[in-house]
Amino acid sequence: MSSREPGDGPGREAPAAPPGRRYEMRPRPVGILCGMAMERAALGPAVLADDRFAVAVSGARPARAEAEAERLAAAGCRVLVSFGVAGGLDPALAPGTLLAPARVVTEAGEDWPLAWPEGLAAALGARPVERLLGLERVALGRHEKAALHVASGAAAVDMESHRVARAAARAGLAAIAIRAVADPAARSLPRLAADALDEEGRPRILTVLWRLFARPQDLPALLRTKRDTDAALASLPAAAPHLARHGL
Repeated sequence: MSSREPGDGPGREAPAAPPGRRYEMRPRPVGILCGMAMERAALGPAVLADDRFAVAVSGARPARAEAEAERLAAAGCRVLVSFGVAGGLDPALAPGTLLAPARVVTEAGEDWPLAWPEGLAAALGARPVERLLGLERVALGRHEKAALHVASGAAAVDMESHRVARAAARAGLAAIAIRAVADPAARSLPRLAADALDEEGRPRILTVLWRLFARPQDLPALLRTKRDTDAALASLPAAAPHLARHGL
């Protein structure tokens, strides 16, 4: 019997292996899309150095999230994962709660199922929820969050998962979203949160400081937002290693 390399078409024989050498069938990578550099860091050095994973960062820009997801698909990834934090819409969800949404929806009525391998959500200790809302903007105010919750039935909201799911569907790939709640439903974000990240998903420190100089009353809300985000980021590092163990 002859061995066959990945990508060989029907009827094409792979080169015979030299005596004493075995060809390994290397799995295609899992494509992971993060919005922020901090979310990428939460994957941990072991995952980032593992060639079973390919990671991209969108800078919390939805259009770039879709472009990066398309790039991961074109590079041969077999599944796309939206990984990071989310804003809470369900008042019952506390900061740091890890979610396993069954589908991602948009305000425009788009609806994509997410393909969770059996046992993965339980291994992560993630809470199953029916819907995650994909939004093209930051949901800043608690009243806006309440309205989004009623309109969509979603438990949480982010700015990447719908774009990742759209790119995955276009490429014929499965997608999942692993998201941890940061700001809870009852908490409003400071206005400066809308453009606090640069294109690489890193905090714009000088911009934040300038905005605080102009609006010092935003400091308490900013500190609360940081605590909430830290709680969400702390729940993420244990999640990524499970991806390769559950059939992805």
